[in-house]
Amino acid sequence: MRLTMLRAWRFPAVRLLPAFALSAPLAVPRHPARVAARTDADTVARLLLLVTTGIALGLRLVLWDRFPLREDEALYAYWARVFAQEDPLLLAVWPDKPPLLIWLLAGTMWLLGEGDAALRWLNIAASVLTVPLAGAAARRLWGNPVAGGLAALLLALNPYAVSFAPTVYTDPLLVLWGSAALVCALCGRAGWAGVWLAAAVMTKQQGVAYLPLVLALVLLLPARNKALGRLLSGGLLVAVPVMVWDSLRWHVAPSPWDLAQRTYAPLVWLPPATWWSRGQAWGELLWYLTGSWAGWLLVAMAGMAAATQARRRPALWLLMGWGLAFVVVHGVVSFQVWDRYLLPLAPWVAVLVAGPSAQALAAPRLRRGWGVIAAVLALILVPPAWRAAQGGYPIGADHGDYQGLHEAIDWVRAQPGPLVLYHQPLGWHYRHYLYPELQPAAGVRGSQPPRVALRWFPSAAYLADNAAKTPYPPAYLIVPDWGAPRDLALHLAQRGLAAESRLRAGRFTVVEIVHLPARGCDWCRSQPRTLGGGTP
Repeated sequence: MRLTMLRAWRFPAVRLLPAFALSAPLAVPRHPARVAARTDADTVARLLLLVTTGIALGLRLVLWDRFPLREDEALYAYWARVFAQEDPLLLAVWPDKPPLLIWLLAGTMWLLGEGDAALRWLNIAASVLTVPLAGAAARRLWGNPVAGGLAALLLALNPYAVSFAPTVYTDPLLVLWGSAALVCALCGRAGWAGVWLAAAVMTKQQGVAYLPLVLALVLLLPARNKALGRLLSGGLLVAVPVMVWDSLRWHVAPSPWDLAQRTYAPLVWLPPATWWSRGQAWGELLWYLTGSWAGWLLVAMAGMAAATQARRRPALWLLMGWGLAFVVVHGVVSFQVWDRYLLPLAPWVAVLVAGPSAQALAAPRLRRGWGVIAAVLALILVPPAWRAAQGGYPIGADHGDYQGLHEAIDWVRAQPGPLVLYHQPLGWHYRHYLYPELQPAAGVRGSQPPRVALRWFPSAAYLADNAAKTPYPPAYLIVPDWGAPRDLALHLAQRGLAAESRLRAGRFTVVEIVHLPARGCDWCRSQPRTLGGGTP
């Protein structure tokens, strides 16, 4: 066996990630001094990879179970519950995302349970595994083991990656598959690149963004035609089962790809007059990729250094062009300005910065100043990462808007049923958290109505009218501080109703819609009549 493979196999983390071992062209130099230098660099890189993977896991666990799910997270969890427990084809519930995340969430529920912490394990694991993948990509791209270790460190401390790890969004899993496809394409593993590329696309439609980069890297391989065939074959291994599942639904439900065109407006080129405002909006989100101006200065310096080497490294030129095109396309095409859309740039920044940084650290003048350099890098990278782990940036998971929702829902669940729960912004949360209570109960005479009946209302006037017409069963409403219905008390009073507070939890108030007692009136009672103003 080659010395390269033996060295890689001795490293435990590499055994878990064969792509990392295959990623570095470890030619064995003849000169003993070079052999020793190479071995030292490999040892440093491996130790750095182990440490950074542990750091990545620790940072991503800080917000693990601190807040409830946000809207889309609750929706994805609800889809997974329906898939696992009653409707594997999702004929009654129509997802607008490809099903791979839903399937994996259903498996996570089966293994770990249905709580928020259990569901977040999937993306936490995906985010942590992306760290060594970024290291493998940098090591292969730059031909430097220290660059691989630095890329892993940069991604482990990236505020964007830290913020989105403890979530149930599609994007951390998407980035894991896309990064794996990138590493395999750089290593010449076209078949596996196709597998992971298809997995990215079948997790979220935005996975198509990785296609130009992976395809271009595969075209750089020596046996181009054979590599393209392997890329296609690998992609079909993942895409065909998903397409078969989707085809079984077409007679009832639309494909997620078609439904996404209705849920989100079709993608079109925007007029130039809107580019500046959209650039400002995206720029505010891009800032959190480093979380500091010093971090962006480091990115700019590394980018300029990488640009000078792009001509000699076609793969580097493709990677840089892909990242810049990614940003430009999001500015001029009608993508929603949402923070999670920029998560694929986090590994890109880490890989781009790692190479020039490793080359600078290898300069003879800087070898004696490693302590000072490490301290400066810590001051630049650690505070934004720790702030992100504490939920200090307005991206990623919930940071307090839904605090108290669990207590409010538990209080409603504890009430004797049946009951009505009105909802407006919290419907997806109720469908997930109250899933058992929303199912028809089995009785002696067949199925019985569910304990909780959800009723959506477009306005306070509609709610008051509906509640007045249905005095039974008891009706409740969970009112968030940031989404209270306008003029609710006024419209209820006009219908002879009132909202009486039953519980205050965090940023939520549970109220019961009650009917006020009827008041007497003079004009509606029979009065003795008099003639001529005299006594009767």
